[in-house]
Amino acid sequence: MLIHIPRLYSKDEFVNFCSEIPKDYDAKSEEFWGYVEEKLKPYLTRACINRIYLESLDKRGDEGIGLAKEILDSSGFKIIKLLIDKGGKLHATEDINLIQETSSWLALLGDNPNLNIMIEMYQESLSERDSYIAKVIDQTLKDNEIGVIIIEPTHRLSLPEDIKVIKMCRFDPSDYLKSFLHNKI
Repeated sequence: MLIHIPRLYSKDEFVNFCSEIPKDYDAKSEEFWGYVEEKLKPYLTRACINRIYLESLDKRGDEGIGLAKEILDSSGFKIIKLLIDKGGKLHATEDINLIQETSSWLALLGDNPNLNIMIEMYQESLSERDSYIAKVIDQTLKDNEIGVIIIEPTHRLSLPEDIKVIKMCRFDPSDYLKSFLHNKI
């Protein structure tokens, strides 16, 4: 079984996308991650989360923990830390080359948002990342285990049918971003 938690966008991402941070961001972050923590309590009590996967994480062990702290806000990192403290193993979930390729295409798109070829290349790169993540999960999550993945909401993982996926979130982070953008206009 895999618990899918769509990652809440960070303050830096809001600045990149919208040039500002929503006034209610801290409250929304607490609401979002508080909900996730509450829903994970039965699993934490039993210490039965075996595998932890995080988007953009290409390291494991102490290096992976340090990188996870950079990727997530403090409330999100608290979840990762709780899972690790209860015996969950943090996995290197992505390939650094695919991460860098996607970031490069995204940067080029920012400069040239109307070039279809760049949009296609970005989407292809993102699809390759999704395939890589799915492969890592398929190879590491055993039949009798429970895993958690925290991943940006636009990722579309195609996992084998024998992996049951449960989505866990108070609200969709993409909707929060879109609502903020809409209200700015």
